[in-house]
Amino acid sequence: MESTYTLSKLATGNSTPAAGRSTRRRANGPATAALLIQIATEILTSSPTMRQKANITLTDLAAADKVRKSLLKTGTV
Repeated sequence: MESTYTLSKLATGNSTPAAGRSTRRRANGPATAALLIQIATEILTSSPTMRQKANITLTDLAAADKVRKSLLKTGTV
């Protein structure tokens, strides 16, 4: 059963979320890399099972956090 909200939104004419965007934003590589490192570090810090399966230690995660901080400071590693 579909929601009437979804159907009414599609009926208004703007069926794609990116239809209103006229230009593509430029990617910021170091900032994106830092964000991905942060997400992975948070997930792996809270999951010992995932760390064990990936053979990653807490020392490795601390090193990744240092790399993330250097990416945010200088823009490069």
